[in-house]
Formats: sequence, C-alpha cells, structure tokens
Amino acid sequence: METWIGGLMIMISAFTMASSKETAAMSDERQILNHIDAIFRAYIEQDRDSIARLHTSDWIGFQGPSRGIERGIGAYMENAERSLAAFRGTGYEMLDREVQIFGELALVWYVARYDYRSVADGSSGSITLRSVDVYRKTDGVWNQSGSHITVVPTGGKWGEQD
Repeated sequence: METWIGGLMIMISAFTMASSKETAAMSDERQILNHIDAIFRAYIEQDRDSIARLHTSDWIGFQGPSRGIERGIGAYMENAERSLAAFRGTGYEMLDREVQIFGELALVWYVARYDYRSVADGSSGSITLRSVDVYRKTDGVWNQSGSHITVVPTGGKWGEQD
C-alpha cells in the first residue's frame, strides 16, 4: 500500500509542477499582451514618456519607414515623434496574435487595426499593422527589446483586405 501511495504522490507532484509551469507561461503571455496594449494606449494618449519606458534602452529593429536597422530608444522615439505629429490614435483592435516564450525571451507576432485621425486635415481612417516583437524578461518584468512593424499595404494582389 505504501508503494501505491508513494506512486500517487509522485503523480500528484508531477501534475502540480506541470500545472504551475503552464500557469507561469500563461501569466507571462498575459503580461506581454498587456504590455502591447499599454504601448497602443500610450500612442493613443500621446504619452511620450510611457512610449519610451515601454521599450528597452537598447531596443533594435525596424519601423514602418525604416531604411536600415534602428538602434536604441533614441532612434525609436524619432520615428514615434513623426507618427505622433501626423496622427492622433483613436483606438485599436488586435486581429490575430501568437506568443512563443523561450525562457527569458519571447517572440510575438500580431496583426492589429489602428484607428486614427489625421492632424493635417482631420480625416479619420484605419490602418492594419503587422509586427514581430522581441520581448526580454529582466527582473521578472517583460519589456519590448526589438520589433519589426509595418503597415499592411492595401489593394493589389498582396494587399487585399477583407
């Protein structure tokens, strides 16, 4: 009987450990998705301090108009300033997403609709964004450390939208 109880205890322990790992992964995914939401909200609110804080100082990647690799939060904020000067965000909707976590690093793919109002003429519109983000966990906190974000083209063979 003791062998049976011991085996049962091992199975319960293994299940509990697996369950806590799944819970931790879900918690990490939720933290990352909340972080992306915070970035969108910071753009909508024109909150430059939050935009900078929501990216690592050594951020690296590509933004819509990038012709080369953007390195550092300064380069990121230069592009952010151009966007903030031209558009006022009015809302967004996450259309599709995938989060894959590899220890302290995560890759995030998403497609989102971003609603805006033009500063130049007041017209409203929406663009579809697609992005691959790199997230790094430091001291238990996820932060975006890289990205490749672009506007999905409209019209034509490759840009048809539903």
